[in-house]
Amino acid sequence: MSAITFTLHTQQPILATSFQGDPNSDVSYPYIPGSMIRGALIGRYLKQNPHIGDDILADERVRDLFFSGQVRYLNAYLLTKEEYQPRSLPTPRSWFQNKGEDPLERIYDLSRMELSDLDTYISPKPVKQQFCSVNYTDVTLYTEKRRINIHNQRHRRKGRATEAVGQVFRYDALDANQKFKCVILCEKKERKILEKLLEYNAHIWLGGSQSAGYGHTKISEIEFHETWDEVGKNQSLENIIKSEYFQITLLSDMILQNECGQYVVKPPIQLLAESLDIKPEQLQLQKAYMSSTLIGGFNKKWGLPLPQVPAIASGSVFVFQSLSVDLKRVRDLEFYGLGERTVEGFGRVTVNWLNLDCIPEFSATLPKSEPSSTDPPKLPIDSKSAKLAKEMAKRLFCQKLDEKLRQKVSRFNIEGNISNSQLSRLMIVARKALNDPKLGNKPNLQQVRELLGNLPSNASDQFESAKIGNKSLAQQLEEWIKNPSDWIDISPVTIAGESYDLSQDENLAPKYTLLLIMAIAKKATKE
Repeated sequence: MSAITFTLHTQQPILATSFQGDPNSDVSYPYIPGSMIRGALIGRYLKQNPHIGDDILADERVRDLFFSGQVRYLNAYLLTKEEYQPRSLPTPRSWFQNKGEDPLERIYDLSRMELSDLDTYISPKPVKQQFCSVNYTDVTLYTEKRRINIHNQRHRRKGRATEAVGQVFRYDALDANQKFKCVILCEKKERKILEKLLEYNAHIWLGGSQSAGYGHTKISEIEFHETWDEVGKNQSLENIIKSEYFQITLLSDMILQNECGQYVVKPPIQLLAESLDIKPEQLQLQKAYMSSTLIGGFNKKWGLPLPQVPAIASGSVFVFQSLSVDLKRVRDLEFYGLGERTVEGFGRVTVNWLNLDCIPEFSATLPKSEPSSTDPPKLPIDSKSAKLAKEMAKRLFCQKLDEKLRQKVSRFNIEGNISNSQLSRLMIVARKALNDPKLGNKPNLQQVRELLGNLPSNASDQFESAKIGNKSLAQQLEEWIKNPSDWIDISPVTIAGESYDLSQDENLAPKYTLLLIMAIAKKATKE
């Protein structure tokens, strides 16, 4: 499919009101809706073509550009720094993390595995970050920045709050100085008109309360793509659909109606079967990870809000048995989407996303945070406050190291025939190595290596026959000694701009590796 992409850089907070929060607050969506972008471009088009009357649907060009479905205005999601996927996407609801793991390091895709396959120490909970970019088994998670402002309702004539009109309300808006990637799906014949509308003025106002300091946005990086894929797939469609399963992931909210015209929240089996030209009975649902939301909107021509309707939330995942389907039908499904209001970006779907290698686990990282308008100022260098913040960050980092050590000990087991005397010898050497007088009471992993190198043949055979996972105990110990930081996958801790990580103390990794060896050996002697 061909598309026009461009970047929206928020100069002021954006209020794209959703149906969250209490009655006295307006909470914005975590993205800029496609309907909002379409509405802004309709306004520009009508301004450039004043001859069009009040009934804009009577104009064929207006219908083709904004209402017929030939052009589709997708939601603007957070911009990433990844070339393979510059536009982030909703996080699949089948993704779970270990409860209490902070920062997040591993993601488990339960659409590709069972709960029973998880390690016993893992207590799964949904991933809270709403957007992601994926590169094979590496995932970067994104969260939008928000700004909360408190306002007083004002009397329309007096221009100030009065006793009768003066209630307090709150706006929870998308913060300024953020970038969102926008996409308009179109054919070549619409390209020039749409690019002209976007280039007409780099500054555009979106959302509500524009007269109160909200909505100013800047357009940049307008590009046309002959071929464009929403998820940045790097395999042919033929290989993608030859998966063990047929999986549908929603890349935006989906609005469905049943045969009676009622809005419903359920797996879109009937619509999916019609789109793929197969019988509904062929779609055997194996798993579903879905949630619901409310969708509304505002019609500027009417000056009235749109009816609220329930919808399937973005990120929902539906797993079916493997199917034999027509490739063109799959392409059309991903281009046109499913359900109502697809011209506004609703009902976006992708087939077998993330299932190319059938890998159920991903390494997760968070992008480096950029300064926000609401961020506190950094502490003066070498001040007492900075030193205190550094010490706090160090203590919190060590707490995370202790937690990581407990997790690893519960996960690793020594299996096979090895005597308690050999395990005790290993523990004694590791304990002495924690404080080597020759190194100024610093940890010395070489003492463990010397132990392994000087073992008699009988003891050496025991260390070779004993296993940790699929490796011998001797091999695993050698790997830990050679690279003591490999098992410590912990992100830096930052307090008031002061960070702390492994690189700031060369003794931390050897120390905790020796503690790990001691704990695993002690656990094995008890068993």
